Amino acid sequence: MKVLDINNLYSPAGGGIHIYHHEKLKWCRANGIENLLLYPSTKNTEIPESGGTVRGLKSPRLAGSGYNFFTRGEPIRQALKEFKPDVVELGSSMVVPGMVKQVLKDIPSFAFFHSNWPETLPMSVLGINKGVIPRLFRKLSVPVMRRAYKPMNAVIGASDYSIRKLKEAHLTNIRKVPLGTNPDIFHPKMRSGELRRSLGIPGNGKMILYMGRFAPEKGIHVLLKACTYLFKQKNLVLVVAGGGHWDKKVKRKTAENPEKMKLLTRIRSRTEAAQLMASADVFVSAGPLETFSLVTLEALSCGTPVAACSKSAAAELIIKAGGNSTYTPWDSGEALAEAIQNAAETKKEQRNEFRAFAENYTWDACFKKLFNIYNTHKASH
Repeated sequence: MKVLDINNLYSPAGGGIHIYHHEKLKWCRANGIENLLLYPSTKNTEIPESGGTVRGLKSPRLAGSGYNFFTRGEPIRQALKEFKPDVVELGSSMVVPGMVKQVLKDIPSFAFFHSNWPETLPMSVLGINKGVIPRLFRKLSVPVMRRAYKPMNAVIGASDYSIRKLKEAHLTNIRKVPLGTNPDIFHPKMRSGELRRSLGIPGNGKMILYMGRFAPEKGIHVLLKACTYLFKQKNLVLVVAGGGHWDKKVKRKTAENPEKMKLLTRIRSRTEAAQLMASADVFVSAGPLETFSLVTLEALSCGTPVAACSKSAAAELIIKAGGNSTYTPWDSGEALAEAIQNAAETKKEQRNEFRAFAENYTWDACFKKLFNIYNTHKASH
């Protein structure tokens, strides 16, 4: 079997979407399936990765989003003709479906709703989520998404939030496939006293961790607003790990509060990410538009409570795990600070329940369910 993934939103330095595809590449290799991933890149590249192949097609940058964007369909269509896939999965309904529409007529085709882009894009590119422009963009883009997804054999969402958004777009060919994690890596045993000391966490202090892109849609500006309230607490240190187009604002806040805030600009491995998550007392997921929030699941797998806005899919995971550290409104720094403080009081027994909950979400279970959907439609195509 040959599976071709095409994803506008993949980045070699990305987060959840990057992890999804690399776990899929590994799973396919272990199960005798050939997997090729196409993504927009600053230059043409092709490298063996995680048991499959990742091919970057030269494409321009998308404003200030940090991503490249497909603008030419011919290289994608050529790759389709050369690879001759049995199944195609599209990771975005932006532009690509129209580029490959004719080629996909005879191939079982699926879409994975990785990003709620009709709402995310104005916030990501323009830094705004209220007012006339975002409302107009949503009004115009949702029909585009509906037309792109409607011909697909199935549209896949990873959470109740995703399923709800797809239904609001009047789609009916919807299936739910939750993502997974690596419970052997993201484990409470990864907690490190040495790491906490190196970050300046007092012996009886609380370590609050944010890890991800420094971008408005991830809620980094809400966390910066929450600092006003958090930094009034004794023995509390905020560790911010990542980078993005809000780098300067984050660095400025860190320089103003060197004892209260630590900045890590690079996470070198999944193991290092797991050590940070397991060593934290609270993990922060402030983005309002997460379609699953893989980092939330990974933190819960480490037994670490998560503070998240009640609007996003991250809140689903927290509530299902038995937590109570969600907050509203999503852009309130004071509400986020209160949720963080609630999460910091989580008892050990509850942390054990978080871990037990997360163990039910594995990549093997994710891809078995996904490929069952593929095979059902492939057999009837």
